[in-house]
Amino acid sequence: MLERGLLVITLVAGAGVGFFWPAHSPQPAAAAAATSAIEVTLERSSDHHFYANANVNGHDVRFLVDTGASEIALTEEDAKKVGISFDPSKYELLGEGASGFVRGQYVNLDSLQLDGIHQNGAKAVVVEGATVSLLGQPFLENVDEIVIRKDEMVLRDQS
Repeated sequence: MLERGLLVITLVAGAGVGFFWPAHSPQPAAAAAATSAIEVTLERSSDHHFYANANVNGHDVRFLVDTGASEIALTEEDAKKVGISFDPSKYELLGEGASGFVRGQYVNLDSLQLDGIHQNGAKAVVVEGATVSLLGQPFLENVDEIVIRKDEMVLRDQS
């Protein structure tokens, strides 16, 4: 009799779970198809760095991709090219780099796009005496995945 009672409770509990359990759960492939991933592959250059040609405010800029840079940095030449106004008399001490103190001015970028990966309203700095613009963490931290394998860097972003 006790066994029969346990059997009835088990059947009722199982039916209740079955009633509330979704009849169809999406397959992982179906879920992946609902979103589109953007993948950008950068090849290592002969100087062992990764460079990317990105679009800033509608103009092409060549960036050194620097995962250790705490800012998006523009050379004065690149800032002029993309229409960013800056005033060297307003430069301030930004920090200290490998070559000494770094001075510059904070600016806003209307848009920054690397292939399909984009950011609007990004903050950047125009760096006094810089010879290359840097694509640093303020852009990279918004990318879903960064993978470096041998001679390539892959940036993946879901949209």
